[in-house]
This record gives sequence, C-alpha cells and structure tokens, in this order.
Amino acid sequence: MSAKTANTAHESLHQEILMIEGMRCGSCAIAVEALLKKQPGVSDAAVNFAADIALVCWDEQKPRLASLQQAVARLGYRLHDTVDPERSQIQAESVRKHLQRRLAVAVVFGMWSMMPALLIYLAPFGAVEPEVLWPLALASGLFAVPVVLYAGSHFYRVGWRTMIAGAPGLDSLIFMAVLAACLISTWQLVSGSHHVYFDAAVMLITFQLIARLLDTSVRRRASEIIRRYLQDVPEHVIVKARSGELKTRLARDVKAGERIMLHAGEQLALDGNIIRGQGQADLSMLTGEHLPHALGPGAELLAGCQLVEGELELTVTAVMGERRIDRLSRSISALLSRKTTLQRLTDRIARILLPVIVVAAALAVGLALLQGVPAPEAAARGLAVMIISCPCALSLAIPLVITMGHAGMVNRGIVLRDPAALEAAAQVGAIVFDKTGTLTTGEPSVDSVTPFGQWTETSLLQLARRTLRDSTHPVARGLAADTAPSGAASFNDARADSLRVDGVRVDGSRESIAGAGTRWVNDADIALAGRARWLREQGIEVPFTEDTGMSVHLAFNGLYAGKIGFQETLRPEATPTIGQLARQGYVIYLLSGDTRQACLKLAERLGILPKRVLSGYSPEQKHSFIDNLEKQTNAVFVGDGLNDGLALAGARLGIAVGPAASATGEAAAVYLTESIAKVPATLQLAQRARKLMRQNLFWAVGYNALVVPLAVIGWVQPVIAALAMSLSSLCVLLNSLRMQNQVPADEPDTSPKAGEVSVPA
Repeated sequence: MSAKTANTAHESLHQEILMIEGMRCGSCAIAVEALLKKQPGVSDAAVNFAADIALVCWDEQKPRLASLQQAVARLGYRLHDTVDPERSQIQAESVRKHLQRRLAVAVVFGMWSMMPALLIYLAPFGAVEPEVLWPLALASGLFAVPVVLYAGSHFYRVGWRTMIAGAPGLDSLIFMAVLAACLISTWQLVSGSHHVYFDAAVMLITFQLIARLLDTSVRRRASEIIRRYLQDVPEHVIVKARSGELKTRLARDVKAGERIMLHAGEQLALDGNIIRGQGQADLSMLTGEHLPHALGPGAELLAGCQLVEGELELTVTAVMGERRIDRLSRSISALLSRKTTLQRLTDRIARILLPVIVVAAALAVGLALLQGVPAPEAAARGLAVMIISCPCALSLAIPLVITMGHAGMVNRGIVLRDPAALEAAAQVGAIVFDKTGTLTTGEPSVDSVTPFGQWTETSLLQLARRTLRDSTHPVARGLAADTAPSGAASFNDARADSLRVDGVRVDGSRESIAGAGTRWVNDADIALAGRARWLREQGIEVPFTEDTGMSVHLAFNGLYAGKIGFQETLRPEATPTIGQLARQGYVIYLLSGDTRQACLKLAERLGILPKRVLSGYSPEQKHSFIDNLEKQTNAVFVGDGLNDGLALAGARLGIAVGPAASATGEAAAVYLTESIAKVPATLQLAQRARKLMRQNLFWAVGYNALVVPLAVIGWVQPVIAALAMSLSSLCVLLNSLRMQNQVPADEPDTSPKAGEVSVPA
C-alpha cells in the first residue's frame, strides 16, 4: 500500500497492471500471487487484495494473457486486462454482504453452542450433574453445525486453494484446525465421551469472520482510487467536423487527430494540442498551481484541466486509456500492489506455521502411541496441538490494532485509508508538504494597496472589485477577502449594485481578455484591470513595477489608478504546526508545482529553509523526489489535490488534508478532514500502532513456540488447549485496546531525531 518496500517486482522494466475478479480475502491474493509467479515468462508478481489488482513483471518476452487467465481460473478467479473500478466496487459490496450474512449465522448459533460447552467446563466444580454432560456435548455439536458448514465454508475453500497453489496461509491453518476439532469431537461423541471441542471451532470461525469483515470494510476503500481519479473528468466532448459542424460525443469514441472545442468554464476530457484560440486554463488538477496559465496555439492541454477564459480548438493527441491522467492512475495501481514489512512477515509466518503444526501434531500422536497411550488419547494430544497452535491470535494481531484505534482517530478528524501503512510511521525523519490547498487556502488575499494620484486605498479597492466583478480569476476572488491591510477598506462595505468611485457611477459591461485583463465600459467611462504590460498596450502610462501574477494594475479613463498586490492566504494552523514539527527534529520540505518565487516567499513565512524548497514539480517529479528522499530517510508526504495522488500513494506515509482531497484521500494512507494541525497526532498514533502490531505478532508467535512443545509431550489436554487458544486471542485483544489511550494531540511524538538530510537529485 502506501508503505515503501524493496520488491523486485517494481524494479522490472516490463510490467503490466491486471485486474483480478473474485478475491474475497488476503489469502486469496496470496494464492493468486504464488500461482502467477510460477507461470512461464513471469519474473515476479504482486497481488493487492484491497485494490483487486495484480502487477505482473517480465524480463524479455511478455507472458500470454490467455495463459495467465487459464492459470488463475483454476483457482476460481478471473483475470482481466483492464482495471474496471465499477466492477471492483460491485465486488467489494458483494464481499461485505457475504461476510455479514455468515457472521450473523456464526454469532447466533455460536452463542448457543458455547453455552452448553461452558457448562461442561464448569462440571468439575459441581455446576451440572454427570449424566447430562453427554447431552450437553451433543447440543454443543448440533448448534455448531450451521457455523461449521455455512459460516466457515469460505475458509475451507480458500484454504484448500492456497494449499493447491503451494502458498498455504491463515485460511489453510483455520481449515486444518476446524477439521481436526470437528473430527475428534464427533469421534468422542460416538464413543460416549463428553470431551468435545466444537466450541473451539465456533470461536475460531467467529473471530476470523469479525476480523475479516473489519479488515475488508476499511481496506477495500483502496479500490476507489482509480474510479475517483477518472470520475472528475467529463465523459463527453464537443467534436468539430471538417464541415465545421459541432457535435457532442462520448469521449471514449473520439480518436486521435480529431478536433474538439473547449469553451470557458468547461473541463477537458482528452489530451490535446491547441490549434486555434487564446485562453487561460486552470491546471491545478495536475500541477497544483493555483494561478491560471495563458495558452495559445501550439500549447498542450491535458485531460482534467479547466478552461477559465477564452475558447480553444484542439487536436486530440491521447484518447481514453492513453491520457496522462490514465498513466497516473496506472502508476498509482502499481504502487498499491506493494506490501509492507509486517504484511510480508505475517505471510511468511503463516506459511511456515502450517507444516510445523502438522508435523508437531503427528509427532504428538506418534510419541503417545510409542508410550502405549490408547489411540483416542493419542488423537486428543494431536488435537491439542492443532487447537493450541490455532492462528487466531496471529491473524488478529494486525486488524485488532487497526480496529481499536479507528474510532478514536475518526473522533480526532483522522480517517484511516490504508491500515497497513500505520507501521510506516516509525523512524520518520522528513515531512514533505505540498503548498496550495495544504499550507494555503488556494485563493490569494489582499497584501498591499498602492493608489496613484488622487485615488485612495478605499476607492481603488472599490474600483477593482467593480471592474472584476463575476470574474473567475483567483486574483479577482481574492478581492473578496475579509481581511485587508491597515488603512484599506474591505469590499464588505461596497456590495451595492451601483457604486460611485470619486463621484463617478461605475455600472456597465465587462470584457475579459484572456491572459491580459478585464475592460469595464460604462457609457463614456472605461476602467482597465490586469497586467501592467497590457495597460501599457492600451496607452496607459504605468510606472515601472514588477509585473507578477500576484498583482493587478488599474486605470480609469486613460489614467493609471494604482496597484493591488496579493499574497497566498496561509492557513492559520500552518505556521505553528510547521514550527512544532521542526522543533521535534523532523526535516521539513516544501514541494509544489507553483513558481519558485511563490514557493520561496511562502517558505520564508513558515520558516522553511530555501534549500528545502522544491518548485515547479509535476506529479511524476513529485513522486520521483519522494522516492529519492526515502533512500536517505523515511518520509511522510502531506498533500491535497489530484496532482498529489502519485506522491501520496508512493510515500512511506501519505497524508491527505482538507475537503478538496476527495480524489486523493483514497490514494493516501491517512486523510485529515480538518487541517494539518492533526499531523503530529497522526504520527504519534501511527507509531503507537506499529509498536502494538509488533507486540501482538511477537506474542502470537512466542505463544506458539512456548505451548506447542508442551502439547506435543502431552502436558496440555484439549480442553486446556481450547482455553489457552482463547487466552492468546484475549491477550492480543487487551494489548490492542491500548490503541484507544489518549495522545497529546497538540504535541508530536518526540522519538524521531532526524539529522540533516540532503535534497536528492
């Protein structure tokens, strides 16, 4: 997921993203991955259950898709050559309902199966009469039938498939444990004994269904990434025929080389080159830069960008599936196929544990028979080994930590998107912040008002607001800011439809000139607002001044009126949060697609060193920087906006911020609904989670290493084994509850002591 790994799959020069339909759990993904790796021509493969995708790599000749499809079909799954987000969403909903139904059966019938079992355990204390023990054991078995045959049936199918594929996992262990418990219990009932272990099988199935449902409900959200990326792009375009006729067509039916039209306010659906027209386009969807770009013939405009002003005619250069936004989606899919350290460790433990348990159980039976122990008692020893080494604690070690901490995180405004990435927060040394939308609001505010001649600050602001009224340019929107510099009037005092500027009424019509400015005409009166260069072209004598996109010059009736300067509106929590993180030893970077000047000015206000300011970066360059940085230190990327999706998915820990992150919140490991003020608390919670996950895994493995030898030599009876198995799960549960403890949300964890980190090339 969002945590970095050193998978060789991602080092191959040849790779392709495929979609797998039919997976219902992580064990399914393990089986498919193991099978794909064995196919001729496949050098490596990585399967991600959360996103329903497989990354297949090869060295020389590309494997035949049909051969891969046939191999995967033998396990009961379907392989597709294209990623279909809608299909994945439908499958995720189907899996959720499937688990809910089975859990309902397990809880209802499992409760009735546990009640007589509890009475049997209390029999030595005189709770029940000896003559009712066998009927109680029979009742426990009868109530367990729906749980074993229906609620747990999926575990058996997947467990069998993974064993066939040579990649036995947790489901294989569950299958063996439930089968052994039921066979021995049935044997005991037939023999007239009341020592049955149906309750152990019921507990195991119920615990696993709960863990699987919780794990699925959180992790399956990753399948939303590609759909959210592409749903913001329109499905229709206006095509211009050779005859000049305009027709609206589906974007997927348009071919490269056809001509399309784009009007002001519309969003482009296909990549294209401009052949006619002038305009200003909002490229923030892919670059994050808040100021519109002036475009003309010969310029390239990409799908997802919006035309703010003007009208363009373009030639399509990339069709659906080949657009830059499609390539970004595929890149993120490849990143999602990665596995974290603890995920890979758990998989390895599960694979090793199955043969160890089988050998240990067989050894226990053999030793018992050599000692002259009767066959039923020898079988009971083998069963004790199977039950006491049950993988319940192992499989719950990670999901329980996530589940217990989830509610507390949501209450803090922290939404967990990728639970597995929580472990990635340990030893973080650098935090990389996007600029626009993350540290700033994305809209400029008035910084300075410089009137000229007889104009005052108040009248100049009034003239500017009236002239640029209804304009969609960010600078025009900045005029509506509530806070103005000392001595300047806010436009909240000038909202009447008719205004007077120095006694002159300023109602009239407006004309926007793309990339230049706006002309307001009212009878014989003319007002101009725009770039200094444009005003000079209109015959206005403009004093020498720096002409930037963060200022607007005004003239009225042929005379220069003054200049209004703007600055990016800094989020109020940005400065204290950056300062707090820096004091705790984190190295802070500013990474943006905006201009160098804008980035340096903001960095100065935040106290970020100029050498750690990276400007003019594209989405791919952002990801490359993060990738290079993590070769030196573990890094966190905090961003907002579609252009940050690749970096958010590729970072060791990606954090999306604010309401604008609807598309990229899914690509990030963590989504902060409020502001970056929650970043310190997020890091501390993530570090705590990773610590608890490791403790749970250590306990689950250490428990087996301690008690299995005791069961092998016969010192642990099956009844005690069942209680011990439950105790191991209880210990994991109690340790996971520590995730709900309070953290000082206003203080980041002081554990990271990052040194100086050089800026990677």
